Amino acid sequence: MRPFVPEDAAACGVIVSATPLWHRYGLAGEALAERLRATQDVVHVADADGRCVGFAWVVRRGAFGRSAYLRLIAVDPSLRGQGVGERLLRAFEATALESGPDAFLLVSDFNRQAQKFYHREGYVEVGRLDGFVLPDVAELIFRKRLAPPP
Repeated sequence: MRPFVPEDAAACGVIVSATPLWHRYGLAGEALAERLRATQDVVHVADADGRCVGFAWVVRRGAFGRSAYLRLIAVDPSLRGQGVGERLLRAFEATALESGPDAFLLVSDFNRQAQKFYHREGYVEVGRLDGFVLPDVAELIFRKRLAPPP
């Protein structure tokens, strides 16, 4: 794991372009790359031999102005199921803990594989936003308590 550098943006865009989930949301690789180059948010990169193979985009106070929000997580499709996502999630949680006791993220209602992953990692579904991003999709709000509240 390492911090994002602007040179990672193109690789992040390629990873997103290779992921059908993001196509449904209209997220294009080059557009994402430009947004990453411009962001002031935290972006963690999974590195394999100097190559970006995944990333986690974290908004430190993106959940209700109080807690960290995982804006986007993506792993090279050829490396899924090999622990890259778990390591990225741990990096997100470490950053989240610096901001407060909770971590939040959204998962599409149709993305059962991601829901299982987050449940296995200790996240709990705490809400539902029907039509929040796409009219025919509900975004499920997941939360993980990382520490006792202050």
